[in-house]
Amino acid sequence: MDEHEYIYQLRPLVIPGLFFLILYPFVLGCIHLFTKLPSIELRVLAGIYIVSMLGILALWVIGKSKRVLFKDQQIIFRSLLGEHVLKPKDIRRVAFYFDGKGQEIAQIRTGDIYYYMSEFYFPFPELMSDLENFIRQHSLRSNLQNYSGLNE
Repeated sequence: MDEHEYIYQLRPLVIPGLFFLILYPFVLGCIHLFTKLPSIELRVLAGIYIVSMLGILALWVIGKSKRVLFKDQQIIFRSLLGEHVLKPKDIRRVAFYFDGKGQEIAQIRTGDIYYYMSEFYFPFPELMSDLENFIRQHSLRSNLQNYSGLNE
């Protein structure tokens, strides 16, 4: 199997956060202008803004580093939080699902730990093809046969 790397898309996660960071000061300024908020309330609202900004920044940094790599007959999940290497013998089951919005999700179970691959990874169709090939190559237990659209 060739080496393929898939990156995590941040746009669906970060764009709403950026809109919040841009609009919040304007809304807060308008509220303060018309109602003259007490200083303690203003400090609490400013603290919420700073915590939100730090959270969005952390989400962006961690998300920017997320990768899934198919290499040397193993699946490698990488991020700033660490690297997890999954060998075929470690994988107990792979399951494919659709969430409430109709988006495809792959769940890889290794013991008590679950790993998820969703449409946030780019390019997702190639990622799913590589995962299906990996499952077939190593005869892993999955719901691939029962999964509509993936039958051979």
